[in-house]
Amino acid sequence: MTIPRPNRAATESASDRSLSGAAPLITVAICTRNRAGFLKQAVDSLLPQITGDIELLIVDNASTDETPAIAAQLAALNPCVSVCREPELGLSAARNTALAKARGQYVVFLDDDAVAEPGWLDAYCGLLGQPPSGNIAAAGGTVVPRYETALPAWLDPQAHELGGSKRPHAFDSPGGPWGCNFALHRARAIEAGGFNPAYGRKGRSMSAHEETDLFQRLNQAGYEVWWLPAARIQHWVAKERLTLAVHCRSMFSLGRSTALLRLERVSGKMRRGCYFMVRLAAAPFHIVVCLLGGLVMLLLCQVRVAANLLFRSVRIAGFAFQLAREAMGIR
Repeated sequence: MTIPRPNRAATESASDRSLSGAAPLITVAICTRNRAGFLKQAVDSLLPQITGDIELLIVDNASTDETPAIAAQLAALNPCVSVCREPELGLSAARNTALAKARGQYVVFLDDDAVAEPGWLDAYCGLLGQPPSGNIAAAGGTVVPRYETALPAWLDPQAHELGGSKRPHAFDSPGGPWGCNFALHRARAIEAGGFNPAYGRKGRSMSAHEETDLFQRLNQAGYEVWWLPAARIQHWVAKERLTLAVHCRSMFSLGRSTALLRLERVSGKMRRGCYFMVRLAAAPFHIVVCLLGGLVMLLLCQVRVAANLLFRSVRIAGFAFQLAREAMGIR
């Protein structure tokens, strides 16, 4: 699979600045689309933390609301803020533009509907300014949900929360931090191919797993992905996301993107053929088992367990759906 790379001219010019010593250590990037009501909150949480030559880059992904005006106003009032526009829809496209335009050695991504807790930027500066390893290519930290409304009884309270060890460390298995709060070594991320638009919110309508795909490629290249618990953010969870239908759609799309991630690790025509056959044959059985288990748990009034089994069955269905598409060569 060929992954479109960020604009090479912009990349090379920024690399030249880095070599001259003029580039900052960190560029904070917020990729946004039609989130005028949230963007200012995200930026306001960052401005008191920005010191020295750290820059804040807002990438407007073809917004049609007041986002461009809000972004321009923020840039006019704050010298550390700059704005660029990416007309191609999709989070991967916006993030690749951030990599291309950023001046920093590291690019720290914050979602537009999140706010950084005090000390967030200091945590990244501490780890990346004096890295404990020369192979760090990515890092990310704690995510605390901000729910708009009370949680339904079937939802696990930690479903939108990411925590972990209290001390920084390298992940010892594939995976990594969540896409709403993570940093990338800019040159190494570009060298690895940047973000793959197949995982962005465009075309295949899948969960945004593009950062996980990039972490996987960075691991394969010999680099490390680190956990940074002190880099804490609060991430908005709208009430519209707290419904069974939305969670089922999310799980289906998560299954689809997981299938692509797994396929990236299966090489050779014969091995891939066997993988398709075994996983597709097993999927219906796994789905039925999960649904029956969910029904039993529901009868036992274990609503949360029943919901989790339902979500697992939907995720498996999405996984099988994408495998079938890939087996038939459908893009």
